[in-house]
Amino acid sequence: MASVLLATASMADTLEVNENHPTKYVVQKGDTLWDISGKFLKKPWYWPKIWNVNPQIDDPHWIYPGDVLTLVWIDGKPYIKREATTQKGNPIPTINAEAIKTFLRNDVILPYDQAQLDKYPYVAGNNEERRLFAETKDVYVNGKLNKGQQYGVYHKGQALINDEGKKVAFHAIFTGVVVGGDQYGKDGKFNKSYLVKNKTAVSNGDYVLPIEDNGYGLYFVPKAATVDTTIIGLAEESSGVAAIYDTVIVGKGSKDGVSVGDVFSISRIGAKLVGETADDTSYATMAGAGRRLVSSSDNVLPDDVIGQALVYRTYDNVALAIIMNSSDPVFKGYKLVKPE
Repeated sequence: MASVLLATASMADTLEVNENHPTKYVVQKGDTLWDISGKFLKKPWYWPKIWNVNPQIDDPHWIYPGDVLTLVWIDGKPYIKREATTQKGNPIPTINAEAIKTFLRNDVILPYDQAQLDKYPYVAGNNEERRLFAETKDVYVNGKLNKGQQYGVYHKGQALINDEGKKVAFHAIFTGVVVGGDQYGKDGKFNKSYLVKNKTAVSNGDYVLPIEDNGYGLYFVPKAATVDTTIIGLAEESSGVAAIYDTVIVGKGSKDGVSVGDVFSISRIGAKLVGETADDTSYATMAGAGRRLVSSSDNVLPDDVIGQALVYRTYDNVALAIIMNSSDPVFKGYKLVKPE
């Protein structure tokens, strides 16, 4: 099969092929690009470096169930060739929609600028004069909504502080779903909406935004991130900890060079120690203030890489990423670094 190599970054980086990689693989319904990449490579984010594009095939960058993928070696380097199936359905996604669709659909970042926030519709209340609302109740939204359309309701969460210490956005916490109704009041100021679903209690002042249901942005190619950053927030603020398939908030966005498909290594920060001998060594967090003050600044354990996170949505100053794998729990403040 004639093929043209996809132009990629330098092949100087070592492509480590899995020892038990298949020579030929038939793509199955339910597969994801991340999983298929992992069958061939130890580092799935290097997929663009081994993918062969055949210009004679429609949609040469996408993979469909029934396609046959073959590992070949050209000049001592591994490449994947695709023999396309004649039975076309939807291309396989990069990540599993069922496992993460709640995060992909409902996580939203609100702007930090108050003038922008003031343009968004919000829950005004109802005539029972309650501050908290449960599903199957009418609520009035200050703003214009389309009748019959579903909207997400979001509580303004913590301010998100980027890597430079600047407040750049608010975490929007999904609280429920309303369906737009008729407009009332002077100039149609209020929309009488119906609250059809709660995740948590909806309250006065919660913002009302369209639900994005456009395939969840599942079709993109994983690639190594080109910048370092940190985890500045978790999708589930209340839990305080994240694990595989949870969403984390990335401390840089599209203006900083972060793009959809970027893969970061999750790096746990090395523990600080006090004491220089076997008899007095201890963790700084368990030592008194005086010992911490006089401890050596270089008495720190190396950082640990414990997993990978993949960016699926970007904003100007922050981004959202899915934890694809992790050997340990993930916490706010962990580093996100360029993968090796």
